[in-house]
This record gives sequence, structure tokens and C-alpha cells, in this order.
Amino acid sequence: MTSYQATDTLTEDDLIILSRVFPTPCRPQLVIVKNLLNDRKASYRTYEDGAVSFDIDALIKEVSFRGSPKTALRVSELVSLGISLQALAKTPLSIPMVGKDPITVRL
Repeated sequence: MTSYQATDTLTEDDLIILSRVFPTPCRPQLVIVKNLLNDRKASYRTYEDGAVSFDIDALIKEVSFRGSPKTALRVSELVSLGISLQALAKTPLSIPMVGKDPITVRL
């Protein structure tokens, strides 16, 4: 289990990492990942005392099933790079699907 504060936010560096790990052709997969992270009823996600915990192994299996094994590797990379999955789940993002624009926070 990996735990994150429920109030975590993405930094500018996190957005750069997201844009690199999920390049433009792979961005639809990021939408799938965000939806899975937001699923409050999922068995791999628990909330307690202001912290959200993810069973990373179970999440990776679900991402592999709903997305692809390559997407699961990308999620593993995000975890290893220290990206808060809770911040990714709750932050409204502008995710350009074409062009070279980076991922940004939607205002």
C-alpha cells in the first residue's frame, strides 16, 4: 500500500513528468488511469484519516486490464518517480490529445 495525503496537489515538475511519461499518442490512456484512480469503490483504493492509500499491485493489474500492459508500466513509472496518485486523481487537468502541448492544470 502506498499512501498519499488527500490534499496533495501536482507541482509544475509533476506536470512535466506526466507529459513525458504520457506523450501525446498515449494521453487517452491517462484519462483511463485518472478514472480508475477516482473510483472510490475500487478495492485497490482506501481512505482513512485524511490519507488515500492505493494497493499499487492491484491498481497495476486493473490498469493493465482496462488500459494496456504498457499503460501499467507507465503508472509504475509515475509511482517510482514520486508522483502522488491522489493528486493525479483529484486535479482537473487539461490533457491535449493532439500537438505537442504539455499537460496543464485546468483552471
